[in-house]
Amino acid sequence: MRYRAVVTMAIGAAVVASVAGCSNDTGGGGGGGDTLTWATVTSDKSAAEEAAAAFEAETGISVEVTASGVDEYQTTTRTQLSSGTAPDVFFVWAGDGNPMAMQVVSDAGLVADLSDMDFASRIPEGFKSVSQNGGKTYTAPISSAGIGSAFNLTAMEENGWTIPTTWSDTLAFCGQAKAAGKTAFALAGATPWNTQLISYALAPTLVYGPDPDFAAQMSAGDVTFADSAWVDVLDKYVAMQDAGCFQENALGTVYEDALDMVAKGEAMASVQVNASLAAIRQGAPDGTEFTLAPVPATDDESQTRMAAAMGAAYGINAKAKNPEGAKKLIEFLTSDEGQSVYNTPIAAIPALGSSTFEPDPALDSLLEYLETGKTDPFMDQLWPNAKVQQVHFEVVQQLLAGDVDAKGALSQMDAAYAEG
Repeated sequence: MRYRAVVTMAIGAAVVASVAGCSNDTGGGGGGGDTLTWATVTSDKSAAEEAAAAFEAETGISVEVTASGVDEYQTTTRTQLSSGTAPDVFFVWAGDGNPMAMQVVSDAGLVADLSDMDFASRIPEGFKSVSQNGGKTYTAPISSAGIGSAFNLTAMEENGWTIPTTWSDTLAFCGQAKAAGKTAFALAGATPWNTQLISYALAPTLVYGPDPDFAAQMSAGDVTFADSAWVDVLDKYVAMQDAGCFQENALGTVYEDALDMVAKGEAMASVQVNASLAAIRQGAPDGTEFTLAPVPATDDESQTRMAAAMGAAYGINAKAKNPEGAKKLIEFLTSDEGQSVYNTPIAAIPALGSSTFEPDPALDSLLEYLETGKTDPFMDQLWPNAKVQQVHFEVVQQLLAGDVDAKGALSQMDAAYAEG
């Protein structure tokens, strides 16, 4: 499946109650009565809080928002769903590829069928395959998202540097930053899901742009990771480490600390999803400017592509304690107002469009790439099982530790992919 047409459609179409409580846990247990429970991930916490407040003001339904890190969320929420103690509404990843992805939770009967809701008929064509299973709609698309380098423009200017636009310039920039006692790209190697982002930022230019049918060829068994340009992706990941692009003890740095380095200007950038821009801003001095820039993978700037796909999506617990309230929340989130309220605080893009939404200027490059069709989907959304992504996390850490080479790492991913 090619994603570029999908996103172009979404962009073309476009362009928070006292929150009863908000905590950093996964908030098991449905609401019931006039209370609704809603679980999301840390990167979308501020969006959910503001949307919950607006929803409560309109409906009088009290919402309890809980947020947790991706790794904890995927493990704990899946367990809560299986035991009947999960929140009424919860974050679901598009397509397949992790334990809380749409395909996985719908196959297990853990999420309600939303096919009869009004938003289902407004899902852009290219989002349907990652929102629907067996012709039924199981998730409500809320955001479109992209991956790039979240640059601290203020710190770059203070040091007299400009954003590199070629691969050679990127490596040279890493050396300049290191020589000046700074870090070019803060890497959160101790947060498993964060380790995949540099691969995802390089692969569109090196793999999916030159070979648009690569995902389909993988599915047909005609190609493998280890015998493809994915080798170049992982080799360049290591080349960035060898060039001093990352901070000392990158494999021991967690997500929050990596973002804090960028906020304080200790690091010039970090390769992240666009939603992380909001978290970086929270730790930065007032007036600090940021942007999300593409990550060059060749010395021909015209070849550079970005990863972009459906971002936040929400499903309703098949055993929700407050199913009617949950449906009302989904109706709000998929409305013109809800799309704008949710996506504004996290610098995201409405998946279903919103006439009142004003894009964050930090997303100018991402919007340009979306509008010109120079994007490819997040790679895991079309992988056949959740294990491939987990193996990807593990082999990146092994790769950067020098315990395996690119071929060996990708052979492990091939073995996981072959499990179907």
